[in-house]
Amino acid sequence: MITRRRFVQNTALVSTALALPSHTRVLLAQAGSSTYHNPILGGDHPDASPIRVGDDFYLTHSSFDYAPGLLIWHSRDLLNWRPVAAALHGYHGSVWAPYLCEYERQFYIYFPADNRLRVIHADHPTGPWREPVDLGINAIDPAHAAENGRRFLYMAGGQMAELNADGLSVKTAPRVVFEPWPMPATTRMECTCLEAPKILQHNGYYYLNVAEGGTGGPATSHSVISARSRHAQGPWEFSPYNPVVRTRSREERWMSVGHGRLVDTPGGKWYMTVHSYENGYRTLGRQLLLLPIEWTTDGWFRVPDSITADAAIPVPVPGTSQQPFLDPSDDFTGPELGLQWGFWHEYDAARFTMGNGALTLAARGRSLADSSPLTAAVGGHSYTVEIDAEIEPGCECGLMLFYDPQHATGILLGPEGVGVRLANGYVPSRQQKGATRANLRVVNDRQEVDFYFRPPGKAWQRTQESAEISGMQHNVLGGFLDVRPAVFASGSGKATLRNFRYWPEVKVPG
Repeated sequence: MITRRRFVQNTALVSTALALPSHTRVLLAQAGSSTYHNPILGGDHPDASPIRVGDDFYLTHSSFDYAPGLLIWHSRDLLNWRPVAAALHGYHGSVWAPYLCEYERQFYIYFPADNRLRVIHADHPTGPWREPVDLGINAIDPAHAAENGRRFLYMAGGQMAELNADGLSVKTAPRVVFEPWPMPATTRMECTCLEAPKILQHNGYYYLNVAEGGTGGPATSHSVISARSRHAQGPWEFSPYNPVVRTRSREERWMSVGHGRLVDTPGGKWYMTVHSYENGYRTLGRQLLLLPIEWTTDGWFRVPDSITADAAIPVPVPGTSQQPFLDPSDDFTGPELGLQWGFWHEYDAARFTMGNGALTLAARGRSLADSSPLTAAVGGHSYTVEIDAEIEPGCECGLMLFYDPQHATGILLGPEGVGVRLANGYVPSRQQKGATRANLRVVNDRQEVDFYFRPPGKAWQRTQESAEISGMQHNVLGGFLDVRPAVFASGSGKATLRNFRYWPEVKVPG
């Protein structure tokens, strides 16, 4: 079992599948490398909101429809991140674009849940976080700013509200204080979509970053637009370097780059986190990238001309090196659910038990559609997942690649035997009727997927059916989601799951 503590500490060999050439992956594994490659968090980690606290960095990101939510990550070098806590334990709705900030030695996360703004606060980024407070504003993408004891909350659409002194309630209703930067008429984008404000106070100015162009759509949509003001309420002057960040061509590796927030290192270097879809692999969701920033003599910032998002970039903290991503494998030996896991649309601690090498999951709903599967986000173009599944009479379970309840593919074990669910929900055939236990394996080979099973004491068998998942992504299905490994149990009774394994490669049973 990878408990929360072990998952935080685990630096074992795991996925170096950063979608780079093999020689680059080898170089990344060598200690002391002076450069890094994007992404710094593979898989879906959108709308990241990093801050520095002394020599430590913390961030959270959108958790959307999964709980526990608002995972808190920690790093000492801006490259290698470990989850340390979940700020939301229950399910509060779809959580988008949170804003983590510090004010007068208190930490706050402002976030929308089902498009209504809320706030939580804590004495430390790792918590414990107090229960959410409803701010009574229907909006998304909040960002906090303060000036002379007054506190403000920016949000999508160029709106701003003043907060009361405690930051937990609204003093004045939202009003529009910022208009979009005029995108060039030749820009191929999804929409104007003024969103994602991020605010930095630096050298006598307030810097406001926003996103324009739409998060999805064409590769060249989305961008980072910057403006500055002497005051938190504006008026705002646009940067002469706009758009500060943008995908220029659909031939680039990183598409729809945007949603940028600045953070500095203890050594005085500046960086910007952005999210992006990977060309050809939108199924992975919006991955987290890190770009260096330079300040100009006239007080603006920009990405150096020599830097591209897919380049080898000097590490932010000298003497550190980029490590492989964390391994989500889980042997279920401890009493706590690991931080790599999230339930779809619920978190019911009474539904499952952990320990002694097993996760026992009570069946929920009639099928995958209403079963609230348990999921883990991963990165990489190819990977393999496996689990040992055992079911009681009346229960069906499965090992899935899951986008949402209507769009998922995987291998099933149920009363009618072993079968494959294709992405459209069709199960073409069943075999091994009456089987109650099997090892299930899913091999994702660059978005073409094969399925295997092994009854106890018998050889591995490959199913006749395979799947293709490149269309399971936001531009086709909506939702701003990703494809991720998942397990579910539906019907009646329960499923006992053992030894979840992940390999960052195609691993066909031998």
